[in-house]
Amino acid sequence: MSSRHHAARNASDFVQLLREFLDAYQQLGEVFEQVGSVEISSDESGIRFERLAGVVGDDDRAVLFRLKERSHGLFRSEGYSSLAVRREALFDLTVGALFHEAMKLRESLYEREVYSPRLASLREANEDDPDELFGEFERLLDKSGGRIDQIVAEVRILLAQTRDQFRRVLIERAGERGVTRCLVSRRRAVSEAFPEGFEGLMEAMHGDLATGLIEASHSLLDSAYFVEAGKTLREAARVAEDVRPEVGQLECYAEGMQAFLEGDYAGSITTLEGWVDSGGHVGEREFAKRAAACLGRVGRLVDNDTEGAEIVDAAKQLQLRLETASL
Repeated sequence: MSSRHHAARNASDFVQLLREFLDAYQQLGEVFEQVGSVEISSDESGIRFERLAGVVGDDDRAVLFRLKERSHGLFRSEGYSSLAVRREALFDLTVGALFHEAMKLRESLYEREVYSPRLASLREANEDDPDELFGEFERLLDKSGGRIDQIVAEVRILLAQTRDQFRRVLIERAGERGVTRCLVSRRRAVSEAFPEGFEGLMEAMHGDLATGLIEASHSLLDSAYFVEAGKTLREAARVAEDVRPEVGQLECYAEGMQAFLEGDYAGSITTLEGWVDSGGHVGEREFAKRAAACLGRVGRLVDNDTEGAEIVDAAKQLQLRLETASL
């Protein structure tokens, strides 16, 4: 596997880890009935085995299990060669501790809600079994039940610590546009998970919200989500404190490429010409190559008439400009 392919796979796996983390944090918060404030104590008697079992389990149906497994797959390492690697390893440890403590809570709730009533019914129905055996079972169940509040407190603490450590890992990954794109697409869950909220996290990663939105738009454009990229860029323009030519240039590219997908070839050429005239293609060689490839197909897509010939000629001229610029 090439280093480039490995890096792309690693980035994709990390984005999936981010999704699993946000889902796990939200679902655990719902179990504790304190979404976004897991450190705050609440009435633990409201926690039920059935609700927790959907989040915590020993197979991939449970989101916390998936988070643990993906983290282990990404961050288990023989050495700690850099600060980033050490932070990832520490995050992996906190995720593992969180999972195992949550499993303890799951088992304690099961004993309290399922095993204990069954034992009581059995003791009432059976007169031949020795009392000391039932007494030993009851002693163990009482001990387990008495630990529930303590375990809940540990789970809350570990969840908060996992979140705080993951924030450090996210900041290390600020240069990965797919990560920022995921955060933008899940901004409500991000705001519920991180104390500074979505905008605060964008500022910590990119300096300001507008820059984060521009980075996310690049990822959307890379994936040919031109409509979504345009919306993100317009939001960036609204929140930016200064004029950023890059925003208008990228929006022009997005509109031109979307027009091509919709079959408006004349409109696409006109808009992409505006993008090139503004110099937007100069620093975006991959976008220039993609636009040139699309323009090269226009001759096979338009009618063979006078209007079609004019469109093909304009497409060829613009294609030549783009190909020359991307050399």
